[in-house]
Amino acid sequence: MEFIKRNSDYALRALVYMAGHGPGDRAFSVSQVAHAEGIPEGFLRKIFQKLAGAGIVKSVRGPRGGFSLAREPEDVTVLEVVEAIQGPLAVNRCLLGRDACERWDVCKLRESWTGIQEGFISFLRDVTIKALAAQQSKGGAPAGHKVATATHRMGR
Repeated sequence: MEFIKRNSDYALRALVYMAGHGPGDRAFSVSQVAHAEGIPEGFLRKIFQKLAGAGIVKSVRGPRGGFSLAREPEDVTVLEVVEAIQGPLAVNRCLLGRDACERWDVCKLRESWTGIQEGFISFLRDVTIKALAAQQSKGGAPAGHKVATATHRMGR
C-alpha cells in the first residue's frame, strides 16, 4: 500500500527542484523541471495544474513563462502538496468515516489507527518544501529517506 503515490512524489520533487534553483518568482518551464527530475512531461503538466488550483504554484505567461512558486517554500508543507494531488490521506479506509467501514461502531483497532493517522499527518504538516530543498542542497541523504525513517519511528 502506498501512502504517498507517485504523482505526489513527482509534485514534491518538482517543488523541491524549483525551491532549490532560484527565487520564488522565477518561472520554470514544464520541460525544464521534467528533464531535471526525470518526470514524464505530460504527467508533470497535469500535476502543475493541480498545484496551481491549490495555490501552491502559479502559471506565468509569455516567452519565459512556465510555473513559479506561488508562496515561499517555508510556507508550503508536504501535507498540503500531497492532499492537493491525492486528496485526503488515510492510513486505513475506516478513517474516512462511518460510511467507509461497516465495523465503525465495534472496531477495536479504530483508536489505534486514529493515533497512527494523527502522527503521520502531523509529521507531513511539519515538513516544508524549504526543509526538503535545504536537505537536498547539503548533499545528504535524499529527503525521502529521512521522511521514511521518521515515519517508521512513529510506529514504534
